[in-house]
Amino acid sequence: MANQKEITTNTLVTSVTDQLRQMIVEGDVKVGEYFPSQKELAAQFGVGLSTIREAFQNLAAMGLVRSRPGKGTWVSAASYVNLMDPVMVKTRLGELHARQVYEARSVIEVALTQFASERATEAQIEKIWAALKAMETAESDEAFVEADLDFHLSVAAAGQNQLLEQFYHLTRELLSEIVTEMVALPEVKEQSILLQRRIAQYIEDKNVEEARQAALDHMQYIKVLVDVYG
Repeated sequence: MANQKEITTNTLVTSVTDQLRQMIVEGDVKVGEYFPSQKELAAQFGVGLSTIREAFQNLAAMGLVRSRPGKGTWVSAASYVNLMDPVMVKTRLGELHARQVYEARSVIEVALTQFASERATEAQIEKIWAALKAMETAESDEAFVEADLDFHLSVAAAGQNQLLEQFYHLTRELLSEIVTEMVALPEVKEQSILLQRRIAQYIEDKNVEEARQAALDHMQYIKVLVDVYG
């Protein structure tokens, strides 16, 4: 169990909410497990019972915990998904620098592409090619962004690792505004199609090393574009 932490934020309820949420993030209280009693937590944090109750109400509103009278409060099965909600991430971590999000996306996307080249089914490969075709025939920036998202989500699904796929969704959403702006730059759409065509081909060929390299090349290109927006 996490040690008692000093209360340093503006309000007690906000601080306790953050600390209880961190206990979930760090695995001190796992999915399906109960928190200590409200009385124990009040003593641990040096606050009143009303503060603990309000903090749990905040967590319940976020979908992180559930409670039952006489039983206590436990971590919701859907908590890991809710913890990765972009709005919650921004609330918890503050405004993230685009470079930080890019670095996280790069690691995740390369791994998923490699897994996709090993695990993709024929149906999943068809979805990847269909998304690429939609990118090629898109008649607006908005349509291109949607098709591009379909491409990456199809690759992520073909990687067959649900947790990494969820992480990819998060990083993509956190970069969504920048992605829309980048697509409007000269030749970005054309270059993206070339890079992603290589990825699709190597996934279809089950060429793990080349698929990984193609994903790295794509991420390097995105890095150049992200640097434009700092």
